[in-house]
Amino acid sequence: MRVPFLGVWLPNFPAVLAVAVLMAVTAIPAPARAQGPMALHLVLAFDASASVNDVEFDIQRTGTARALLHPSVRSAIAQSEGGVAISIVQWSSIGLQTVGLDWAVLRDTGDVEALADRVHAMPRKLSGGGTMIHAGLAFAARQLDAAPGTARRRVIDLSGNGRTDDHDGMLEMRDRLVRNGVVINALAIEEHNDDLTSYFYRYLIGGPGAFVITADEFEDFSVAMRRKLYREIVGPVLSRGRPGACARLARAAR
Repeated sequence: MRVPFLGVWLPNFPAVLAVAVLMAVTAIPAPARAQGPMALHLVLAFDASASVNDVEFDIQRTGTARALLHPSVRSAIAQSEGGVAISIVQWSSIGLQTVGLDWAVLRDTGDVEALADRVHAMPRKLSGGGTMIHAGLAFAARQLDAAPGTARRRVIDLSGNGRTDDHDGMLEMRDRLVRNGVVINALAIEEHNDDLTSYFYRYLIGGPGAFVITADEFEDFSVAMRRKLYREIVGPVLSRGRPGACARLARAAR
């Protein structure tokens, strides 16, 4: 039905209104699709206790920056579904922990290069103190809780050159975190020849696919960190994977 308006026959007003509303609604841009979870939230926990001098701390810092820029690590990040987010904490005694670098989301080469620059320039914020690994784990866990978005895997990657000063506290914290779905990996710096690797395997790491990488001394840190980062980003390799997957993983991590 049409109605007259100023000598012109127009459609019925309710119909006109309905069409106008429909056109306005369809003109509103559709909301962006919610982004899915990242592949990984990773906290790198640097030993900053009294047993680590400034030269050795710098090796942790510069070694991590170089490891991030290695082609295998950059490729793993670029191929990760949803990207990865990395943060660095520095740990020592109870009450002596701090954020070295807050969260950085990595999805492409540019993101990785920017983080490597930040890691290289990161100052040492702690100096001295004991080796309270459980306190470092607890602080790293709180940093995980502050990570951006969600991730399919949550990992704490602890680097250290000595055994904890509180063994029972470390065991309790490890078990608590593993129950909450956190994987704990370790990089053992064997400068004191006390088989720290076996100690970390037995008492520190935990969760699906958890592992220890060994650096025979601080000078080996960069290669060890690169191997560890690659394994953490690509995720655990299961025995039921495609033929040759483990061999390809080993070659890429060299």
